[in-house]
Amino acid sequence: MAKDKKQKDPRRKPKYGMWTCIKWLASKLWEWDRAAAICCIAAVPLALVLYGLGLYVPTATLNVLETADGFHTVALTVTTLLVTQLFFRLLKTVVDDLRGLAYHDGAMRFYYAITKKGASDDFYLDLDKEYLTRRRRAFDVLRNSADGSPTHYLLDGVNALVNVLCFVLFGSVISLLHPAILLLLVAGSLVTHFLQRRRQNRNHAKVDEQTAVNKKIMYLAWNLSANSAPGKDIRLYGMTSFFDSRGKKLIKEHIRLLKYRQNNQSVVTVGTHLVTALRDGVAYVFLIYAAVEGRVTPGEFVLYFSAISQMSGFIGGIIGYFGSFHEMKLKTSDCIEYLEEDHNRLRREGGIPKPEGRPLSVEFKNVTFKYPAGDKNVLENVSFKMEAGEKISLVGLNGAGKTTLTWLMCGLLLPDQGEVLIDGHSVYEYNREDLYSLFSLLPQRYTILPTSIAENVAMADRKDVDEARLWSALETAGIADRIRRLPQGGETGM
Repeated sequence: MAKDKKQKDPRRKPKYGMWTCIKWLASKLWEWDRAAAICCIAAVPLALVLYGLGLYVPTATLNVLETADGFHTVALTVTTLLVTQLFFRLLKTVVDDLRGLAYHDGAMRFYYAITKKGASDDFYLDLDKEYLTRRRRAFDVLRNSADGSPTHYLLDGVNALVNVLCFVLFGSVISLLHPAILLLLVAGSLVTHFLQRRRQNRNHAKVDEQTAVNKKIMYLAWNLSANSAPGKDIRLYGMTSFFDSRGKKLIKEHIRLLKYRQNNQSVVTVGTHLVTALRDGVAYVFLIYAAVEGRVTPGEFVLYFSAISQMSGFIGGIIGYFGSFHEMKLKTSDCIEYLEEDHNRLRREGGIPKPEGRPLSVEFKNVTFKYPAGDKNVLENVSFKMEAGEKISLVGLNGAGKTTLTWLMCGLLLPDQGEVLIDGHSVYEYNREDLYSLFSLLPQRYTILPTSIAENVAMADRKDVDEARLWSALETAGIADRIRRLPQGGETGM
């Protein structure tokens, strides 16, 4: 039984390691927003100074009260310390505000990068199941991350460094009381870390399953509500009960996965609170006992008490951020795998010169093609040649391969076997953009862009549209007069 469960719940391991992911994120942050990168560096000494002052000010104030001769000495000392704290707090606020802007900037830039990647990759990749899985995982990172991109892990990593440095500073102070106290705090925090990491691994193993369920729910919701096209079929063929049944099953599965995540979180939360109470309780009992025995002065008691109180947070912060780095590795690896790996087969650079100003021949040599999801070849060992300037009609039943053949000709699809020649040269020899520019294709399913008529016709920004060519094309299509009668003419939105 356990074996079957393990087979159904495999743990997906990230392709790239932690340091590869950190370096990749750092290069992106530096490329996109150098000011934010500099602020990340500046935040470290500022935070360290503030924590140090927070530790020192109460003890220094108490010592001055015990030893000072008059009010002016105490007032001057306390005022100097408080003004110094205020100055560094204001400076850190400015730095943190700039870092906050980087959170949102990183989200938008990642979203744009993923969208651009999907639009510029070779079209045939949209039929590749593995490629689509990589793209979906990258988009899932944007939807699931705190700010919409994995850059927040790197920005928060500054806090991890601050915690490490404060651990050294405050640990040195606590060691003067007794080294065993420091070891106790570290041991307790390690236990909570392993609890958190186990939760992350278990949740991550369910990511693909959760995404698949959400995708089905959204598809069902679209066809039942937002999309009116299938409405007549649903009613005519009595499909309402079928969709209702499927919807209930999907919602039940969605809730099951949510409960799985919630149960993981609940177990970890309870365990963390118990360990923390035991860890800090023993440390405070030891300190109070030392104070009662007279081994520490009132000033030292305040110093140690403050150090122990904050030390627990620093250790927990280090462990917590390390856990975040583990999560960062899992999610950033998905982004690198999609954004940086090149699965294209058509040329992006170089290529033979594009033929200009003359008809071209098209030849298929022993071309075989099967769609990835299909169980048989759509085209098998197809060979023919269209001479330059020759006009032909391609006739066949639905599903015979007419559209597939056309897409292969344009380079939108690539043959599994054989080759397609344009002007006697393989499609692989041309630069991809040059190859596409040789064809004008109107598919059965076309898309009108959400912009003006003029930009849709010219496929260019409005400022780059040639008015003479625009209206000549509309005249040729026989709709120029109709467009002119519209209130906004060619500026009418689609």
